[in-house]
Amino acid sequence: MTMLARATIGLWLWAFAFMILYALHGIGCALRWDVVPLLGGTVFRWTMVVTWLCFALGGGAVILWAKRAPEGLERQLAITSSIVGLVGILVVGSPTALTSACL
Repeated sequence: MTMLARATIGLWLWAFAFMILYALHGIGCALRWDVVPLLGGTVFRWTMVVTWLCFALGGGAVILWAKRAPEGLERQLAITSSIVGLVGILVVGSPTALTSACL
C-alpha cells in the first residue's frame, strides 16, 4: 500500500490542485472577486496565486518525501510521479492563477 501511495501521490496532488484552482476560479468569477481590491490587486488574483503557490510548495515537499523511499523501482516511481505532478501543477495552474478570464 505504501508503494502505491508513493508512486501516485504526485499525480493525486496535481489532480486535487487542478480541481481546487478551477473551482476557485468559478466561485471567484461568480462572486465577482475580480472587482474587489486587496493589497494592490484583487481578491480573485490573490486567492488564485496564493492557492497555486501553496500547491506548488506542496509538490516540492512531495518530491522531498519521495526521495526517502527505499532504493529501487519504488523510489524511481515515487520521484518520477512527484516531478510530473509538480510540473503539472506549474504548467496547468499557471494560466488559471496568473490570468483573469472572468467574462
